[in-house]
Amino acid sequence: MKWLRKDRPSGGRLPSLGQDYTEAHRRYVERVGPGGELWLRTKPFSAAPGHELRECLHTFAHIVEQLDLGIRAQVLDVGCGPGWLSEFLARCGYWVTGVDVSEGMVRIARERLAAIEQPIGEGIEALAEFHAMPVLELPWEKRFDAAILYDAMHHFDDEVETLRVIRRTLAPGGRIFIHEGVRPAPDSEGERELIEEMEQYGTLESPFDADYLLAVLGEAGFTDVKRFAAIDGLFDVSEARGELDRIETRLRYPPMNTVIASNRVPAELAEGFHALIEPSGSWQPTPDGNELSLSVTVRNAGRTFWPAGSEHGAVTIGPYLPGEDGSKVELPRVPLPRSLSSGESITADVRVPRPSVAGARAVGIDLVRERIAWFADYGSPPALVRLEDAG
Repeated sequence: MKWLRKDRPSGGRLPSLGQDYTEAHRRYVERVGPGGELWLRTKPFSAAPGHELRECLHTFAHIVEQLDLGIRAQVLDVGCGPGWLSEFLARCGYWVTGVDVSEGMVRIARERLAAIEQPIGEGIEALAEFHAMPVLELPWEKRFDAAILYDAMHHFDDEVETLRVIRRTLAPGGRIFIHEGVRPAPDSEGERELIEEMEQYGTLESPFDADYLLAVLGEAGFTDVKRFAAIDGLFDVSEARGELDRIETRLRYPPMNTVIASNRVPAELAEGFHALIEPSGSWQPTPDGNELSLSVTVRNAGRTFWPAGSEHGAVTIGPYLPGEDGSKVELPRVPLPRSLSSGESITADVRVPRPSVAGARAVGIDLVRERIAWFADYGSPPALVRLEDAG
């Protein structure tokens, strides 16, 4: 099994040793033993705190700052491992999906999330789901606002196809955040350490040259590819010249590959949450006469995935009685028949209680992000359907 396709230039990343690293990754938790599993369960904290804790917390702060995601954003944690990053992201109120080829890692991740004391905020619970699967088998399309690969990309052997699959899962305008080690110099101590780890555990430890990583992101179809250097720490103002030299060196030669890139946005899509609502016909009484029914087709005309359900942040159809002052008298919500990616449509039967609309002239129909906002708040136009013709 080779790490590099023949049609790509060599030298972009450290080669594997030819081992069955997929199976080695699956069995990693078993092979590290009880002490290693304890570390996985408590990562990134340890006694005493070391470099990895600082690296994890700094990078988590960069992810939150740079991606600037809203409440219940859909986030894919690729190669989630024991779920420490998924846990942190879920505690931010994001809707997290973690994937890892190792069932042992996924088991630990699920247990970590189950241990979170709920709620994490007023009316908000931490939401995360985990799946044990190879990254090339990700089933989602146009779902996620962001995909994060923290110290994971070097485990995947077909880098371009891996990135193509991840890009397919991103909503239009969705971004990928990669944090990776830089390929060490040949015959260096860093290279020897990676080779020793591959020999010991059978895993693939194959980091990238910076230029090569940027090139394969472009080949996979990502746009607006940018590399960053982290400048974290306290700086001695009494030694400003020396400190500025250190900063300049880090900008010129970042020790890590930190890259953000975007999925292309089709010109016809509106930004964010936007719906096209098309009522069909007029309000009709149901057979028992207790409700009025209307068939409504709803199209996701924005860039953002709509999760179905009743959780905080799920999208529902919200009929209401409009007031002259702009107020709303809310009527029973209608769940979406299924989740909708950008560009998809569904048809739903909207029903309202007849006593609740007696004397009203019309019923407004909008979409609702449960416990967050009506789509009209984002500038998406609701539909207004008159009641005069209802029996």
